[in-house]
Amino acid sequence: MSRSWLFIFLAFFLGCASQPVLLDGLNQVGAPVCLEDQSNIPAFVRKFFATRDLATEEGRIDYLLQRIHDSKLTFIRNKVEYTSASAAEFFRWKLNRMEKRHHIKVKTAQDFVSHVTSGSRTSGRPYAIIFPDGSRRNLQNVLQNELEALESCLQQYPEDTSSKQAGIGDQSVSTTLKDSARAVQ
Repeated sequence: MSRSWLFIFLAFFLGCASQPVLLDGLNQVGAPVCLEDQSNIPAFVRKFFATRDLATEEGRIDYLLQRIHDSKLTFIRNKVEYTSASAAEFFRWKLNRMEKRHHIKVKTAQDFVSHVTSGSRTSGRPYAIIFPDGSRRNLQNVLQNELEALESCLQQYPEDTSSKQAGIGDQSVSTTLKDSARAVQ
């Protein structure tokens, strides 16, 4: 009997702080969740592609960092909330730190998603995002969806990726990306 009172006493005074459920990267109907509406991704890719090279893994990592920065969502690291701009800056810092201090080479955008954005090396907690509806999602899962959406867009115009390296073909990129927007929807 005294143990049950002790449990009730501890629960009452220490509180039953519940953590909000951290959702995966799928919505209620099983569709992938991205940082914003997926129909906007091809336009973002087109804008990004006009100034940077998405044919390289470094370009793809920069793309993901820019998506984080521009998302205007709230990011959570070790129970502390951060702006999207602060989160992008932190992930760029963490990427550089992993390579310089820990000698972990992040060679691909997939490595970036798997190793840099998976969670805190200090606490072991996964990074999370708070969406406008209040739902909290695992950042790694959402960025995996972002990377897959990017790859889908790039597969729609592989010849344009090589022409970007040669410095030609901007108009065909725009046309093909409009078609990609319809395919992603």
